[in-house]
Amino acid sequence: MSRRRNNSNQQPEWFSWIWILAIIFGSGVVASYLIPIAILGAISYGIYRYQRQKRVRIEAKQASIGRIEDLKAEIGQADRRIKELESYQEYGKKEDYQDLALQILPQLTYIKNVAKELRDEIPASVYQRIQTKVTTVTEEIDKQLQKIEREKRQKEAQPKKTSLEELAPELVATVRNIQIDHEAILQKISQSESNNKEELTAIHQSQMEHYEDILEGYLKIKASPKDFYNAEERLAKAKAAIEQFDLDLDEALRQLNEADLRDFDISLRILDKEKQTDTGF
Repeated sequence: MSRRRNNSNQQPEWFSWIWILAIIFGSGVVASYLIPIAILGAISYGIYRYQRQKRVRIEAKQASIGRIEDLKAEIGQADRRIKELESYQEYGKKEDYQDLALQILPQLTYIKNVAKELRDEIPASVYQRIQTKVTTVTEEIDKQLQKIEREKRQKEAQPKKTSLEELAPELVATVRNIQIDHEAILQKISQSESNNKEELTAIHQSQMEHYEDILEGYLKIKASPKDFYNAEERLAKAKAAIEQFDLDLDEALRQLNEADLRDFDISLRILDKEKQTDTGF
């Protein structure tokens, strides 16, 4: 009884083969549809990527063109302001020069940075010309601003004539000599044929600034000695330093004058030699 029941539940072997064939056939049909769809999808995606990259390149190119035009406009404006700045310098308008220079310096930095960012988009010669011009103009402006500030400090530190005569009559002659030597030394340096004029001028100006600091402190202590510690001792040291500086300037001026007489000494030696030769004959 049980053996018959098991045989009735068991499927025929040919039925399993029908299922296998159906699955294989169905997979082939599905694959025949999916493969073209996959190919079309890949092609569409490739076209999309290409168009997107092309659009990005076009937009980047347009943006670069726009930035280059903005850079040109910025350079044009800077050139006009630099000419105005040179006019202020020529006519000695120091305050106007300083105000405009402080506006131009950030603009020059901006131009330099933008040109660097657009380096691959502009000709190499143009890029180099921009960088060189910006560097040269910036250095010149910095130099002039430092000169203006230095002159301001000197003017502020320069004691009024009445103050010097009233507070420190013992230094009037020394200060006057220092001022005369100072102007003479600057003139000698400017007229010399030395290759290091700027260095000599900078050293001398630095020494003058130290002297002016000492003189200013001396006058402050003289005006109110009770408000400072060791007033008498500090006044004595400052007075000695100022007098020594006067002597140092005298020596510096003598050395500069001697340099002017080198041709004179050479001529004297030549004449002496010729004179001795003539005597020998």
